[in-house]
Amino acid sequence: MITSSPASAALPAPSSRSAAAWPSIAAWSGGLILLALGAGALTAAEGGPAIRSMGAALVAAGAAAIGWGAASLILRRTLAPRSGIAGAMASAAIAVAAFVLDPARMGILAIAPAVAMLLVVGVACALELRAVRSRSGRGGNAERGRLAEIIVGAVLAAAIVTPALSAVEAGYLAPAGGTVVIPDTGHHH
Repeated sequence: MITSSPASAALPAPSSRSAAAWPSIAAWSGGLILLALGAGALTAAEGGPAIRSMGAALVAAGAAAIGWGAASLILRRTLAPRSGIAGAMASAAIAVAAFVLDPARMGILAIAPAVAMLLVVGVACALELRAVRSRSGRGGNAERGRLAEIIVGAVLAAAIVTPALSAVEAGYLAPAGGTVVIPDTGHHH
């Protein structure tokens, strides 16, 4: 008779696929862009209550996406796939609605990658609903494959998210070259 240790019993059995690494990275990517767009809408000098409300919705959707991605990665499975589909599609709808409401502030170069990443999350959740979970354990090769997948996913996410973040309002209002100006207060010792 084989028994499991208490530590291994606490973790769910990993699926035969990559245990939610790439959907998690996609959720973080889309969530990060939504957070940036929402922060820009909330803190803009101009804009009425509609765009500020949309900004709050974007911040909430972005935070939820990042939280879902983190929980899925920690649990090594796609967390609540039906809710994941609903959340990803609702977040994408919020992003598109924000773009329709204020296309100048919610640039297409930021909205499109966010929606694309959220669609990846939705598809991953749909695939998880269809998948038959494997009960077999993972060996060292599977773990190396998982690490390689996370690295490739992170590189792809950075390649997509970095230009998208430069397209949000804070990105194009930032000083060129990433320099920070420190005001001289006249206090010298």
